[in-house]
Amino acid sequence: MILAFLLAAASIFSFNDCVPARWPSGDAKSLALLENSPVNCLVVESAALNPAFVSAARERKLHLLADISKSPDDAAKALAANVDALYLEGTAPESLVGRLRALAAAAGKRVVWLPDRSHMPLRRTGADAPAVLGSYQGLWPGVKLGHEGEAEAAPSGPPWIETNSGFLRFARTEAPTGVPVWIANRPPEDRAVSAERYLQSIGDAAMAGAHWVLSFDAAMAKSLLSGDADALKAWERINTVLRFFQRHRDLTSLPDYSKLAIVQDVDSGALVSGSVLDMVSSKHVPAFVVPPGALGTAAMPELKLMLNIAPQSLTEEQKAMLRQEARKGVMLINGPPQWKLALPPASEITFTEGQIKQLDEVWSEINRTLGRDNFAVRVFGAPAMLSNLKASPDGNRLALLLVNYSDYPVEAITVHALGKFAKATLLVPEGTAGVELFDFEDGSGADISKVNDVAILVLERTSGSGGAKTE
Repeated sequence: MILAFLLAAASIFSFNDCVPARWPSGDAKSLALLENSPVNCLVVESAALNPAFVSAARERKLHLLADISKSPDDAAKALAANVDALYLEGTAPESLVGRLRALAAAAGKRVVWLPDRSHMPLRRTGADAPAVLGSYQGLWPGVKLGHEGEAEAAPSGPPWIETNSGFLRFARTEAPTGVPVWIANRPPEDRAVSAERYLQSIGDAAMAGAHWVLSFDAAMAKSLLSGDADALKAWERINTVLRFFQRHRDLTSLPDYSKLAIVQDVDSGALVSGSVLDMVSSKHVPAFVVPPGALGTAAMPELKLMLNIAPQSLTEEQKAMLRQEARKGVMLINGPPQWKLALPPASEITFTEGQIKQLDEVWSEINRTLGRDNFAVRVFGAPAMLSNLKASPDGNRLALLLVNYSDYPVEAITVHALGKFAKATLLVPEGTAGVELFDFEDGSGADISKVNDVAILVLERTSGSGGAKTE
């Protein structure tokens, strides 16, 4: 019995190594498209699994996740086909998920369950920890356009960018150590989807240290499988960006960093796209989210400001921990009662128009508080982009992730980083380039001439220079 358990455990591969994609075909010949692709984990509908496909996937060292969302009763048959895991999307009774997990475990396999955001198994560790933490619910990333094709403005002022990054960054804080975060939103089928929008979806998740389960719209899938030249060119661009983020997993997996902390949890909108964290990020103000349950346990950098979005939801012990931070010299802003928002129903992941108006008032107060302070970096000249700042544990290496949500290159970007840095390097899918640093009053600056799709600016201090510690 013990030997059987050990053999089963050994057969479970690491989901941390997965680059997932929803594969649109059960034809073994379609796998030729994955030659030189970093995609290595295929989500395949259980009905499409066949011996020839499974055999070809094994020859290419691909992992197979059997999608049983439409037919959970196919679980045993899928496991018998020698897949690596079962895959389930959507709301499902815990009892069903439990039965599937037991069935999979008996075969030495796991279940990847991506429910709606409100049913994600947060804060579960040990034997109850999920194989992957995530959801199928997500926005299709990109600049939000109005009825006449013009870019809409967000409550925070810049172009309104549809993003899942704030939600995913919160999910990262709630995922047990070693458990990856995935989002499986699908492309819209009511309009043409450009290659740039696929790249934006990849970057939107990667910027948060998560994975998007790559999924093709019907037209793209048909063109790709038929060998259409334009589709193959778009596929190569997609693979180039996927390779880029895989190559720099050491940077994307670093914790978010800032001198601004936002205390937010499920009850104050952390699972909703367009929350306070997203509004702050749209202004290129770095921030990291602290769930109230992590207060006193999570290591935090030296802070300037803490925004406590819903103080009424905190326990007395948690409030005392925040007061302790304030005694260290951190400015603590406790949100007034009007900051408390009624949350949308579980089936919705964005705020209503009325709630957005309330958010506009909340943002006006937060924006006045933030002012023009630099909370680690400031980014200028990038209105159609989002950024996320990460740092090594000693604070001597910063990684600024940049994602372009427009369909054209963004040029003449300037970054001001607090503290003095000795070296700056710009990483882009096309290659690597040194960046000249210049001094300004509070630290070091860098100019980026152009970003086509995604980029990472790495800033390094001199060895032993100390600086902003992250713990």
